[in-house]
Amino acid sequence: MKRLVTVMLSFGAVCAMTAALAQSNSSMPTAPAASTPSNIAVVNFNAVVLGTAEAQGTLGALEKKYAPRERELQKLNEDIEATKKSLNDAAAKLTDAERNQKLQDLGTREKQLQREAEDFKNDSQAESQQAFQQVAQKVFSLLQDFSQQHGYAAVFERGTETAPVVWYTAGNVDITGQLIKTYDAKYGVGATSLPDKPAPKRTSPGAATNHP
Repeated sequence: MKRLVTVMLSFGAVCAMTAALAQSNSSMPTAPAASTPSNIAVVNFNAVVLGTAEAQGTLGALEKKYAPRERELQKLNEDIEATKKSLNDAAAKLTDAERNQKLQDLGTREKQLQREAEDFKNDSQAESQQAFQQVAQKVFSLLQDFSQQHGYAAVFERGTETAPVVWYTAGNVDITGQLIKTYDAKYGVGATSLPDKPAPKRTSPGAATNHP
């Protein structure tokens, strides 16, 4: 069922992106700020959030938490598809009453699948969004302090390679990798304290990223 597959991917993408973005950050230049040719820097904010040990640990725990529900949905979907095939194969042998009863039962199970899949999507996305925003608030606060300490006049959102915001910068003005290391050193895994400064609203990792 295509709808179910879409639901599964929406939550799976949250956890998959943590590994993908962390891996992409390993190739990012992390030269000290003192060597940059200007006092302007760029950063991939979402990559910083998802690249932290805290975010990866939290989202990994959520993936394990929702795995049983995902398996149940997959099993229910498989059972429905098997019932449809069985019904088609035995169509000629069934009376109208038998066929109508089986179709009614099938419709009830399909509605159950749709309802439970929607609940799964809403619950998993809400928790992953909350986990993302919790880390994002601290990353935003850290970015302010980091930029002041290094004397940056401005820090711009870099975007991604597939959706760039800044089309070109010298390699050593990207501070994404430095911020991840600084965050992990400051907060470590499982930190829960929130900064006083409010963070700007950011796109969650489970949705398409559109930068202003």
